[in-house]
Amino acid sequence: MKKTVSILILLLALCLCACGQTPAPEQSAPTPPLRIAVVSDIHYTGEEAYRYVGSFRSANDASGTGKQVELLPQLFDAFVEQMLRERPDLLLITGDNSFNGARVSHEALLEKLEPLRAAGVAVLTLPGNHDIGSGALVFPDGEAQEAPSVSSEEFAALYAGCGYGEALSRDASSLSYVYDTQRGVRVFMLDTVFRYGAVYGRVGRETMDWLARELAACREAGDVPLVAGHHNALVHNPLFAFGYTIDNGEELRALLLQNGVTLYLSGHLHPQSIAQEDGFFDVASESFAVYPHRWGLVELDGGAWRYTARETEVERWAEQTGCSDERLQHYREYGRAFFADAARAQAAQAFAAVGDEALRTQLCAFFAEANVNYFAGTPSPAPGEPLSEALAELGGRTALYLQTITGLPPSLYAEGRIG
Repeated sequence: MKKTVSILILLLALCLCACGQTPAPEQSAPTPPLRIAVVSDIHYTGEEAYRYVGSFRSANDASGTGKQVELLPQLFDAFVEQMLRERPDLLLITGDNSFNGARVSHEALLEKLEPLRAAGVAVLTLPGNHDIGSGALVFPDGEAQEAPSVSSEEFAALYAGCGYGEALSRDASSLSYVYDTQRGVRVFMLDTVFRYGAVYGRVGRETMDWLARELAACREAGDVPLVAGHHNALVHNPLFAFGYTIDNGEELRALLLQNGVTLYLSGHLHPQSIAQEDGFFDVASESFAVYPHRWGLVELDGGAWRYTARETEVERWAEQTGCSDERLQHYREYGRAFFADAARAQAAQAFAAVGDEALRTQLCAFFAEANVNYFAGTPSPAPGEPLSEALAELGGRTALYLQTITGLPPSLYAEGRIG
């Protein structure tokens, strides 16, 4: 009897459908969150114009910056492969694309980016203080030679396929522009370079007025704004405020907050860092030229931004491509040691006055570990005794720097923060 009833119910259902009764529509699949990758301060050189020998190598090693210039082409190949695998909707490059503004460096970087654009990943970029008219040099034999740079007009023309040619709006007084993702988000790429060739940042009056108009238009359209620039909008480290933070940043932040902007993406500083003030977040991406070559993933999901710092998977790329360079096969070990050695050499000069050799060695080792962690966005403990006593006695900028980069809460870095 139960079987007969079930058959009758099924026949009745089929009959209702045949008589014009349509079944309930299937629910559409939820729209995946917008995924935006961001990378900064690539300082790309190019394989032909820069050879890591002679005075070029000596100067880079002595600088203590930890830039991995020699392997940068391969490291960026690993990054591009990772982007092709993860397929973000957009890739933002927030300035200092080139090592020092040479046109050949910009052209070489564009060649590296072409597979991403061909695969449908939109690439957006803007200038940093090293990109335009900055006394460009090349080092084809390790020795410095003057080289052609680019003007602001040439920069926009070169990167026409990386935002400038597809802009919804461009500022007439700077290289700022707006890009419409067609997914309910408008990306504002803000040119913060005060004067091309100068280090520090400022947003000009005309650009500020343009930004106000475009933010209002974004709000009226019901879209969500995301703003990126090269210089920082907040102070990340009190020792690096002037020259790093936009000098009219307070005015800029007020304008952004008035228009619902809570997340700003920057670079320039080189360490991976998050700063926040009154609900406003400034995420500074680590310089890609420095180990561990971090990039960020920004996702808009449910009306909230989520930012996560990621690491370029160099060893995976080396294995997949059959790379024979052992440095790249074991890059986590090699890359960290390279940067630590650069930091240790820098510390040796700063702590040369310490008479106790064992203590001096400990100080240098502590500085190297803390500096590598700081750039990578990894917390480091404050120095214990007797290092803290020695640092207090020494004083000076290096000791003060160590105070600003150790003993910090993990929230000041960039792992899985929501802004």
